[in-house]
Amino acid sequence: MNGRRIFAMILAAGQSRRMGMPKLFLQYGEGNILEAVLDGVMESSVDGLVVVANKSIQKFLAGQLPEECEVAVNDDPKSEMLASVQIGFRQIEQSFEPGDEDGLLVLLGDQPEVGAGTITTVAEAYRLPRNPPGILIATYRGRPGHPTVFSVGMLREVMDWTADRRLNELAGLHPDRVRACAITSAPWPIDVNTPDDYERLTDESRGRGISGSGL
Repeated sequence: MNGRRIFAMILAAGQSRRMGMPKLFLQYGEGNILEAVLDGVMESSVDGLVVVANKSIQKFLAGQLPEECEVAVNDDPKSEMLASVQIGFRQIEQSFEPGDEDGLLVLLGDQPEVGAGTITTVAEAYRLPRNPPGILIATYRGRPGHPTVFSVGMLREVMDWTADRRLNELAGLHPDRVRACAITSAPWPIDVNTPDDYERLTDESRGRGISGSGL
């Protein structure tokens, strides 16, 4: 077996403008949305974690994370996702010194339905092949979703990109390096941006026996 490592990055620095309140603290299961995402990562096969957080998330996480888990702060309310990825990548390089063929698995902090099983499936689909893809995207019945794994070598390309660019441009620049990882055991995860999204999430979670209502 090769020694390729996978590091997770949770993007949790958003300002929750469309929700109108800090959405990652909304109830989900026995905790909140962010805790559910963290639990999924902790129970998966990844080798380390960086959470890119704003100041309130950083304060919430203080003292809660085990070894091999770091917090990187992006407290610029005007920044876009790419800035958080760049900040998180720098922290991963500093903390874990990854090689070019190691993988960086990107998760959204507001998708608590992405559990340990899905994360492990995608991580191992990147880890095991002799020649891994540059980008491995989880798909649900053919629909692209999260998480996505990027090779460290490929992700370095975005480190000098300007703020007006988007991370998903990378797949378009390297279509021959993109692969899909079909997820058949879980639904396409809801991205919780609005009160309506949260209502759909809680309706679905009740149907699976997971409690959650915090609005």
